[in-house]
Amino acid sequence: MSHDDRRAHGGGLLPQVAIHPCHPEAQFSFAPMSLQSAPYSLEVPVVAQSEPNVRATGALLSRLLAESPPYRARWRARTSRATGKLNQSAIAKVIEDHLWAEDPGATERTARMLKDRVCRALTGRTLSHETLTWFVEAFEMTDTDRLHLREVYDGRHTPTSEIAHTLRSRREMIRGQRHRTMNLVERYDVTDGRLSVRRTVHTIRAIEDGVDIYLFNHEPEASRIDVAYGGRLGQSHEYGGGLRSVEIELDRPLRKDETTALEYAAAFDRRSAGLTEVRRAAFARAENVDIAVEFSGRVPRRVWWCVWSDHLEGSPVYEEPVEFVNSATRRFVRSMEDTVVGFRWEW
Repeated sequence: MSHDDRRAHGGGLLPQVAIHPCHPEAQFSFAPMSLQSAPYSLEVPVVAQSEPNVRATGALLSRLLAESPPYRARWRARTSRATGKLNQSAIAKVIEDHLWAEDPGATERTARMLKDRVCRALTGRTLSHETLTWFVEAFEMTDTDRLHLREVYDGRHTPTSEIAHTLRSRREMIRGQRHRTMNLVERYDVTDGRLSVRRTVHTIRAIEDGVDIYLFNHEPEASRIDVAYGGRLGQSHEYGGGLRSVEIELDRPLRKDETTALEYAAAFDRRSAGLTEVRRAAFARAENVDIAVEFSGRVPRRVWWCVWSDHLEGSPVYEEPVEFVNSATRRFVRSMEDTVVGFRWEW
């Protein structure tokens, strides 16, 4: 066992014991879970409770491996078992193959501990820099996922980098959500004190076969919706005590795990002159959300980044003042779910 993995992240040497909870053939869901100790042939270091950063990193690793199609396909190819749960033996095999490709002699040194290290990492018990590097390189993770993992591991993620479960109650929806947002870039233009346009570039992933419609929820003050790429306008709806939406019929139906890109915009007439906030809601998980408001002709005295408990009503449940850069303000959120975020301002 390497000296590196005898340390919990940020801690000293750990006591060695003769039992360990991770059986090589164990399968488990991607949420962190407590496992009962079982006999194991190697003496390995464990701790009663790992540091919060290690637990959070293990949970994020588990979610990425379970939900990201490229990562999931890589470990599923190493197992004959058809299951929706993570298979630690298959994941360890991916890492073993990577280490062998990097250095054939290293496999002999590390193969016997890989299953154990995988289990400890994914359950958030112990995770070293070395082990984390094995995961990101073996699964060829994207730069965004690598950075996110490092930020969580090092404790550099901010309180608003992941926002969830602030909705007080869900308004009635016109249909169930059959997709997940993989990337969202949203730009609001406020000209001479009035919201004039909202432009969106949006990548979605289907979570089941036959996804053929994206439902765009927009402000009641929007006077026109245009689709520049990825689909065409369909039926409009009013529901949920004031919510407005329009269907964007996709260019072709998506099968499960397929993605598509959309580009659409909402234009506003003079009814928007009294608006002093913009809100973006997320019901299911949305990742890589980038929201900005650009002011021209008239710049507000103060602006806040906000989180709300409702789509349309109420005061923010969280807010923080933000600064302007070239008459614009921007915020990036790693992920959001069951929440509403945006900006408000005062003239």
